[in-house]
Amino acid sequence: MIFNSKLFILYSAILFSSISCNKHDVDHVTPVIEFSESLLPGGEYEMGDHFGFVDPSHPTDELPVHLVKVNSFYVATTETTNSQFLEFLNYEIKQGLIEVRNNIVYVVDGTEPLYYTNKYSSYYSIDFSNGSFSITDFRAQHPVVGVMWTGAISYCNWLSRMKGLEECYDLVAGNCDFAKKGYRLPTEAEWEYAARGGDKSQNYIYSGSDTPSLVAWYGISGNNQSISPVQPCGGKAANELGIYDMSGNVWEWVADWYDTYSSISQIDPKGLTDDEASDANVIDKVRRGGGWANTNETTLRVSYRATCAPKVASGSTGFRFAKDI
Repeated sequence: MIFNSKLFILYSAILFSSISCNKHDVDHVTPVIEFSESLLPGGEYEMGDHFGFVDPSHPTDELPVHLVKVNSFYVATTETTNSQFLEFLNYEIKQGLIEVRNNIVYVVDGTEPLYYTNKYSSYYSIDFSNGSFSITDFRAQHPVVGVMWTGAISYCNWLSRMKGLEECYDLVAGNCDFAKKGYRLPTEAEWEYAARGGDKSQNYIYSGSDTPSLVAWYGISGNNQSISPVQPCGGKAANELGIYDMSGNVWEWVADWYDTYSSISQIDPKGLTDDEASDANVIDKVRRGGGWANTNETTLRVSYRATCAPKVASGSTGFRFAKDI
């Protein structure tokens, strides 16, 4: 898929500006949501660390290298932006489905946090005032950050509804029904396949290159809040599939609970079920790709795995979505 990031950013800025001025006065109006997604033909690859990098913090969790086959699927060309997440928040607040308590977004009467607003931390670009959300700064086309795992899957369900597709997630239990054809987070196996370049892979260390600075924003100081440490989507080179920022910029939530690898070949692995994770006392989800604050290039590798509790949000964690064909 051919994708011009500069035109996409300019068009998106114009589109979302017009939506924010005209749409939110009427509750029942369905927003026009524009994004780019790439179709990845299915294939096989060896998942894990091909290059013998050893992370002292968790030296064996990228091993053993094992054969994985994934079916064809769509994946977002860029990370989800503040503008795109803003549409979700404003639609849901006008339907009475979410509320803001202590500068944190929740499902109405719920206990699971979805998103931190700008008043909670200036790292986050979306604020709430007078019954609606707005972007407070220049970061409309930057990846949304401050999103918990539940916030990411809530967005996926909302996007499915807006596009007339089945919702994949039970938001109470957190389970994903992979038989449904709506939007969801990519599995860890799908994410790595996309980061590696799918069937066009050149077996790079990072997503699209062996030189991280060509494809990744990283090592950026976040101390000066007048400067945005997160960078606009699509500002570095794409990988072999035309997908951006799978190394660096922001960490990305994926679907899986954290688990060790098996040497057994697998077909479309989905990871532990919620019940299996509970039985095994697994409390963390997986994040992939590295982020703007990381100074260690090893975290940007396509095989690198990081863990995070699903109720935790940060100024360097966002997400992208996927969908079955």
